[in-house]
Amino acid sequence: MVERDLRSGDLELDRLMAEFQASSQEFSEVIGKVGDVVGQAESTDGKIRVRVSSSGQLVGLHLDPRAMRLGSQELAGAIMELSRRATDDAARRLMEVTRPYLEGDRPRDDRPRGDRPRDDRPRDDRRGDAWERRRR
Repeated sequence: MVERDLRSGDLELDRLMAEFQASSQEFSEVIGKVGDVVGQAESTDGKIRVRVSSSGQLVGLHLDPRAMRLGSQELAGAIMELSRRATDDAARRLMEVTRPYLEGDRPRDDRPRGDRPRDDRPRDDRRGDAWERRRR
């Protein structure tokens, strides 16, 4: 991609454009990392291994010949359970990749929703506070 000099002469506009370009680059990098995310799970005996994409799509299945000794129901159940675990692994890895981009500089409140302090002010008042914080 060819980069152009986008200076407009307006300092504020140039600053905003530079921020936009930096954010766009960061977003592109995150999207690239998301595509590389793979979740994996393996049976305790190592006879069955499952790999899924970041979206949970099955992208790999290894069955050791000894796994074929299982009954069809048991083998199917094991594959389903490993697929679920691999999907959970992919989701966890996806959060690790995207968390810095999604959270930004905001402090995170990990307390369960019911344990957080409640803001009893009318909704319109809370919106005004958010608007003021964004303007600063």
